[in-house]
Amino acid sequence: MNTRRLVLNTLSVAILLTLGACGGGGGGDGGPAPGPTIDIGLANYVTVGRATAAGISGVSPTGMMVPLGVSKSGPGRVMAMWLHPLSKRVALASAQRLAPLAVYGPSTYACSIGGTVTETDYDNDNSGDWSVGDSATFNYNKCQDTLGETSDGTWSMTITQASASSGSAHLAFSNMSYVTPRHSMTLNGSTDYVLTTPSPTVETYQTTSSGSMTIALSTHTGYTDTVTLLDGFVVYATYDEAVGTTVSTASGLLQSQAAGGVVQVNTPAATPLKEYDADAYPSSGTMQVKGMSSSLLITAVSATDVRLDVDANGDGTFESGSTMLWDDLL
Repeated sequence: MNTRRLVLNTLSVAILLTLGACGGGGGGDGGPAPGPTIDIGLANYVTVGRATAAGISGVSPTGMMVPLGVSKSGPGRVMAMWLHPLSKRVALASAQRLAPLAVYGPSTYACSIGGTVTETDYDNDNSGDWSVGDSATFNYNKCQDTLGETSDGTWSMTITQASASSGSAHLAFSNMSYVTPRHSMTLNGSTDYVLTTPSPTVETYQTTSSGSMTIALSTHTGYTDTVTLLDGFVVYATYDEAVGTTVSTASGLLQSQAAGGVVQVNTPAATPLKEYDADAYPSSGTMQVKGMSSSLLITAVSATDVRLDVDANGDGTFESGSTMLWDDLL
């Protein structure tokens, strides 16, 4: 199992194992900023485009923690078997049971190439399986499941809701980093994650920033930034395993340190981003980014090319723009 899929796969299985249980949900803290604080023009539109694409990629529900520009397999349930049911791990960790309410671990697992992951499970109702209120913490130490891709840091999840066809969890990240020769990202903050399974081959995923999610980024192009998805920033995706496609939308306020302020991001429902399993980037769809009195349109031309068009004076006409490689944008 590649490290780049571990967060999604672990969480998906945990939620799938809770389906049929009962429970309540959680919420975020505070409200979003009132609106954009900068304008978008020729001097900063590429930086704004990079921040938008990178921020969304960092918390994409069906590619969560996918290093930018890396091809990936589909996130179907077969891909989610890294996490064994809690009941199957009890025998491994029972000697380290820490409390009456069934704390299992910490248990350390070797990553396939190098490094380790240490996991602690909190089975708060002592059921031997995942249920609402249960949680788990994962600590990565130079973990490599793919050559050249290293993970460090900590993330945790708490199951917040489950029904016959859906489930949710609260995720928290602390200096959770993913480094490749061409890209790196480090996450801090929290999100609320929702999984639904409307059919045997279709799954929907949603991540919503709870408080905020900060992503420190660097790429092979020399781009470095700290992107913050403000409270309520949401990314929604539908994965169809039968055809191997992900269709996604995003909306909310995004702050870029490199661009110097906040912009409003929206993916129109009529033109969602569409990405195939074999591709590293979307091949169709648009993202609208609004400044105080300006806007940027990001259009997926193909799985390799993306176009950025700028309306610097907010009159509805795009005065200039450029087409570039997705890999150069990110």
